[in-house]
Parts: sequence; C-alpha cells; structure tokens
Amino acid sequence: MTKQTQQPKPDQAGTKPVKVCRLRGVKIAVFENKGEQGAFYKTAIQRIYREGEEWKTTTSLGRDDLPVARMLLQRAWEWILETEAGSARDEGELKGS
Repeated sequence: MTKQTQQPKPDQAGTKPVKVCRLRGVKIAVFENKGEQGAFYKTAIQRIYREGEEWKTTTSLGRDDLPVARMLLQRAWEWILETEAGSARDEGELKGS
C-alpha cells in the first residue's frame, strides 16, 4: 500500500499553479504536488464571469464552454507530458554524470 502525503488543495490560499491556460472565460490551472515517487500534477477548471461590477468564478460549464474546456484540457495535458519528459531527461543526465 502506498503512503500519500497531505498536500494543500488547489483552491486553498497560497497554492499557486505552475501553469494557467485561459480562453473565452474558461481557465485551466495546473498544480504541481510532491509525493514519495516525485512530482505529479493536478488540474482545476473554472469559468470566469462578471456579475454586475464583480468578477466571479464557477466550476459549472455551459454547452458552449465545453469545446473551449476540451481544448484547454488538451493543452494542459500536453504541457504536463512535456514537463514530465523533461524531468525524466534531467534525471537521466544527472545519473549518467
């Protein structure tokens, strides 16, 4: 059984995303977490809207938000894969030195 460490939740104050993608009022944030096996990534999705003079966010998406969310999720996934591949390359270079 693997032991997981307690990490701050993405919505807690002080936790900053390592990558943010925004388009047409939809925002994807990628958070890096540290575990016993190394770094791993989590994502959070929000829709940003204005109510009067106040900006608000929600995790509820409308029909027209879905294609945008899909595209942003794809970008976040690609970024995570590239980041993980870069980390694996760096670790290999360090072990080979």
